[in-house]
Amino acid sequence: MQVNEKTANLKVKIKDFFKKWIEFTTPFHKLNGRQQKVLALLLYHHYTFKKEITNNKILWKAVFDYDTKVDIYTELNMTSASLENIISQLRKSKVIIDNQITPVYIPELANNSKKFSIHFNFLLNYEN
Repeated sequence: MQVNEKTANLKVKIKDFFKKWIEFTTPFHKLNGRQQKVLALLLYHHYTFKKEITNNKILWKAVFDYDTKVDIYTELNMTSASLENIISQLRKSKVIIDNQITPVYIPELANNSKKFSIHFNFLLNYEN
């Protein structure tokens, strides 16, 4: 059986990687645009804090800390109340559980790796 593969190499800054990750996985999570932007920045902060913080409880506390939230709502040009509303929506959607992002949404990045791959397998059905 022959497998046809298409490859696209996308050069992105690490912060933009998380936006692309959420964008490419949209069919699986169905989050709206604002929710995606907030989640991408939460993932970015998780990634940066994880380099320094090894204690998982402290790590997640830092991700949802007031200063982190200020950075996020400032970057996204929204109010604190809007950000809190979106975080509440992410909780209702089970993206955030117990003040942690559900692991399925967190891409596994190897330390200082220059490459991350996503593979989609389309299982084709030729019946009407």
